[in-house]
Amino acid sequence: MIKDSGGSAVSWWSFTAEVQETHSPDGRYVDCKPILKIAEEILDLAMAAEAKHIGATSTDTLEGTPATEQEQHEQHGDSDLFKGLSNIIKRLANEILRSGGVEVHSTTISLLKSLSSYSWDAKLVLSLAAVALNYGEHLLLTELYLSNNLPEPMAILKGMVDIRQCSDILKPRVSALDSLIKSMMDLAKCVVEFNGLLSASSSLDVKASSVATDAIVTATYWTIRVAVASANISQLNTEIGLEKISTTELWALSTLEHKLGSMKKHLENQLPFFRSHIEEKRQRDAYDTLVFLTRVQPIDSLELLKVLLCPNEEEQPLYDASNKTTVKLDVLRNKTVLLLISGLNIDKDQDFVILSDTYKESRMQETSAGNQYEVVWVPIVAPSDEWTPDMEKMLEDNRSTMPWYSVNHPNKIDPLVVKLIREQYHYQDQPIIVVLNRQGMVVNTNAIDMIWIWGNHGFPFSQAIEEALWKDGVSGLELIVNGFHHEIENWVKEGKYVVLYGGDDVEWIRSFVSTTRQVKEAGHVPLEMLYAGRSNQKEQDMNNLINLILKEKLGEILGDAKIISHFWNRIEHMQRSKIRLGSSKVGEDQDPVLQDITKLLSYDQLMGRWATLFKGNEQVLTGYGNIMLPTMRRCIDALKENANKEFDVTFKECFNSSQVVDTPPLRLVLPSGFERNISAVLCIECSRVMEKYILFSCDHGKQ
Repeated sequence: MIKDSGGSAVSWWSFTAEVQETHSPDGRYVDCKPILKIAEEILDLAMAAEAKHIGATSTDTLEGTPATEQEQHEQHGDSDLFKGLSNIIKRLANEILRSGGVEVHSTTISLLKSLSSYSWDAKLVLSLAAVALNYGEHLLLTELYLSNNLPEPMAILKGMVDIRQCSDILKPRVSALDSLIKSMMDLAKCVVEFNGLLSASSSLDVKASSVATDAIVTATYWTIRVAVASANISQLNTEIGLEKISTTELWALSTLEHKLGSMKKHLENQLPFFRSHIEEKRQRDAYDTLVFLTRVQPIDSLELLKVLLCPNEEEQPLYDASNKTTVKLDVLRNKTVLLLISGLNIDKDQDFVILSDTYKESRMQETSAGNQYEVVWVPIVAPSDEWTPDMEKMLEDNRSTMPWYSVNHPNKIDPLVVKLIREQYHYQDQPIIVVLNRQGMVVNTNAIDMIWIWGNHGFPFSQAIEEALWKDGVSGLELIVNGFHHEIENWVKEGKYVVLYGGDDVEWIRSFVSTTRQVKEAGHVPLEMLYAGRSNQKEQDMNNLINLILKEKLGEILGDAKIISHFWNRIEHMQRSKIRLGSSKVGEDQDPVLQDITKLLSYDQLMGRWATLFKGNEQVLTGYGNIMLPTMRRCIDALKENANKEFDVTFKECFNSSQVVDTPPLRLVLPSGFERNISAVLCIECSRVMEKYILFSCDHGKQ
């Protein structure tokens, strides 16, 4: 009869220490899943067979034909798995049979002691395999008796009866036992999975690990205990003198089933946390490995490119628009590679235009960097975004116009690579150019500033070259207006004064130009004027203003609205380059180039009326329009009084004596992401540390 229920007087908590003391693992490994699968298969077949004979309904009756020997071999794997375990399972099966289902706790502890060297999930699985062995052998004997008419005397000696004649008595037992076995198997599967996750969660804190281990120990003990108790029921099913199962016994079985179900539910509630923890750890480890690979010297120049561009071992990961075909990474071997990283809609971005012009120029100059570097477009798609036909069309339209290579399937780029690009290369949805040298090392995380400022003169576009160009390259007026006006080089050689001015206030422009011309005449100053527009003007408005200046003959201009927009973008890239290379403090204490650039940008952004005076290539000073105009007016009389004094000296004296009126609070707008490089921004007017605000801006897609 059933002697164990889920609610015996012996509390689990009272013998926790006793169970834990049986555990002394030595590190041996048992592959639990295939063993558990075989045990489940035996129990399912046995329950289905018994239910068929007594006319009961098994909740898991098997359908179809038995598996062939070949299929069973494929399902169960190599029989070597059970070498060394079959004897243990047989010994456990005999111990369970000897217990007779009476001393359930003692038998359970004894089983645990005999399995002390194994992990908790292995103890559980091996015990269930022993129960399945007993149950399977017993049902095989029953099948033999029923199908082959075993002589009655032998049946009597075995204590067997025709279970078909006792179906009314056996149906409740079989049904209850079937449900209980399924609960055991379900909980065992959960324990095996849970223990596997726990073993992989090496970074769990002590408390979480302890709680998880206690849950596994509890589930293992009770599953084995219930398995021992239920093992006796199958023997009772075929004994002579069967008695009808009592309500108390049915309640006991139901209680045990409920207990196992509660434990399974508890473990299942914990599984999402552990799965998430394991996945996070796997992602962290994979990401750390990826970062490491980008920082060490590759064995081959293609090694890093393979990791970044074709992690799924795609054979031809690049698209060559010139030949309209896919190609292997080998086309990049021994080349400096520029990875153009952007969104899908790069065709409207000025960075794309500048890079395209630079790239084409390099191909036309045989002695330049032509054919020494290649560009690969890497469009970034958010891992959470579903790839749509519209995105596919945008990809096709854009890459078909590109003179370089592009990633063939950007939607298949590993999310960890996207994360690396964002975190290590600081990509923030604006185009960047990551440079890999011929050996495959990352030598610049964003060369786009270099290309804006120096074009192909910056080849091979490393950060070291960028620093050298700032140190030894051109500066002053030639740097700022390089390539925008054909007379700049002559003006510098002749040592002329050049007034570069900008804004969109027509009345101020008229007054400033007229006054500056009077200064030129009064002191016979070799002075030229050059209009640089304003950075944030719409193209049509800027062209209208340029046409007015030309019509009224107010002086030289840099060019049309597109040229002026290019000019201001280049100035911004100069500032970014300086800051990115280590200018942690922006303002008066910083190098003069960054200070001059910052003044140009801040005055333009704030008032739109400004001017800067150059003497040859050297910058004299820069100021707001509301002080530069009065300064010019003062210079007229000052030059008449002392025509022999150098104009720049006179101008500085007049500037310093001019009273500043209506000067608004200074604001400096820096691109997002650059705050990581800057410790402080000093006001270029008063040298105080400027307050930090957050600005969100949108140009509605217009450049």
